[in-house]
This record gives sequence, structure tokens and C-alpha cells, in this order.
Amino acid sequence: MELGGLISFYHVARLRSFSEAARALHIGQRTVTTHLLKLEDEFGITLFDRIKRPIQLTSEGVTLLELVTPVVNSVDALKNQMEYTELRGSFTVGADPDLVPYHLPAGIQKFRCEYPGVRIRLLARSYNPLIQLVRSGEIDLAFCSAPPVDDAKMEFKELFLYNTVLLTPPGHELLRSAAIKLDDIASWPLILPAPGSRLRQNLEQALKARGLTPNVVLTLDDTESMKRYVEIGMGLALGSDYTLHATDRRRFGVLPLDHLFLSSAIGVVTLKGKFAGQAVQNFVEIMSEQILGAHNHAPLDVENRVGIGLAEVGSKDS
Repeated sequence: MELGGLISFYHVARLRSFSEAARALHIGQRTVTTHLLKLEDEFGITLFDRIKRPIQLTSEGVTLLELVTPVVNSVDALKNQMEYTELRGSFTVGADPDLVPYHLPAGIQKFRCEYPGVRIRLLARSYNPLIQLVRSGEIDLAFCSAPPVDDAKMEFKELFLYNTVLLTPPGHELLRSAAIKLDDIASWPLILPAPGSRLRQNLEQALKARGLTPNVVLTLDDTESMKRYVEIGMGLALGSDYTLHATDRRRFGVLPLDHLFLSSAIGVVTLKGKFAGQAVQNFVEIMSEQILGAHNHAPLDVENRVGIGLAEVGSKDS
């Protein structure tokens, strides 16, 4: 016996109409009819006198309605309570710091309009801490780079690809280079994100493979702050192309590093098998749409930035 069949029977009995019951349940009339035929077949009885209009319950149908009514009322109460809980719950989201100021606000605002009673805790963390927080179940999901391919506990939904770029002070001599080499990067003072970030990990692994050591003069978690220190000439910085804006064109040089580093993906990381309520599922759907929209409207093409500020040629710092 299926619960759906009992619910269909209850609504037909109350409304005295197959079509009205189907509309109330938001299902097809054929489905309602199938439910009732299965019930009658299972019990070996006839539940309705279909000759009379409107249809009438048989004596067996009256008995079943008396038994089914408290069950259906309990199911309705449970649904209402679950919906209330969904509208009043809370969850925790992690995100790469570079996504927080530009890619997330529109989506969070839209979600809040639909779920004003749901509380969101947003944590901005670098890659390694985010993966650990998802793996431990301390956060419900994270917007960041893909987890390790051999991590069977994680699930990843890709949203967009990004490329690594090199930020230089205006007029820096590397802007004249046809293609930047790892040796070039290692020979200049570097401003890098935290050791737990994917960009820094990729750079350090590539340099180590060539027996090179980066000359890190400053570590910052905030890309916008990194840009400022590059602008004043403190060093070079490694960044992601999705963090660049139209106004950056006038501030510093940008060189693509596609020939040194593969494209990486930004997406949604979750723990496989972890329960996600309807509010969390809707949040992921809304945020995915908004993040994609923000990325697709990125204001500047990296190729148009190459060669910025060539009028002033910088000199190496020791």
C-alpha cells in the first residue's frame, strides 16, 4: 500500500471529484485514477459508486475514509512543520576570499528575499582550510577550486574555469617578454596569497620541480590589497583572471601564464552523502546561477592587459 494512493483516495472522497482531487494534489487525473484502482484491487473492494454524480462513497469507502483521515492529517502536519523548519533554519557556507566581494553578494541577496528567516554564516577561507571544513562536516558547502581528484568523500559541481595571471608594476620589464618563464618569476620579489591557497601551491610545486625557490616578500589573503602593493612597485603577484576589473587596466600590468599553468575550475564542493535540506539546495541553485552571471560579465580580457604601462620600465629589486 502506497501513501500516495491513500492521499489520492482522501482527496477524491472529500471533493467528490477525480479532476478536483488531481488539481488539489498537482498531479494528473490519470494518476489519481490509477492510485484508486490499485487500492481497490489490493483490498478487493469497491470504494466509490461511479454511476452517481457526484460520485459517492460505498460503505467500504466510508470505513476507509475514517481510518485514512488521521493519517493524512498527520502527513500534512509533518509537511507544514518541515516547511516551517526550512524557512527558519541556518547553514554555513565557505568561499574563496576572491569570490566573496564580487561573485556572491547578488546571489545571497536573492536567496534572502526568498528565505528571509534562514540565517547564513559565510566563512572566507583559502583552499586548504575550506576543503578540510567540508570534509569534517563543519560547513555545508564551499565555493572554491575543485577538491583533489582522489578524494572520494567529496563531490564537485563545476561553475567556471579560470586562468593564472602575473601582475606586475606599471612599465615592468617583463611586460616586454614574449612568454614568461618560471625562472623569470623566481628572480623577482613576489607578493603571494596564503600558503593554503591553490595558486600558491601550484606555483611552489612548479618552482620546486625546477629547483627554484620563490622570493616571497609579502603574504596577503586579500587580492585587492595584493594589487595595491603591486601597483606601488613592491613586487610581482600571482592572481586569477576572474579577480581582475576594468579599472585595473590603469594600475598595473597583467601577463597571462596559460603556458605555465593549466586552467582551474571554481565550483561547489560538498561532502558526499551529507543531507542538504531544500533551503540549502535552493541556495546552491541560486548561487550557481548568480556566480555564473557575474563571471560571464567579467569586464576585461587578459590579452588586452598585456603591455600596460610600458612607458616606465621597472628595475629588479635585490
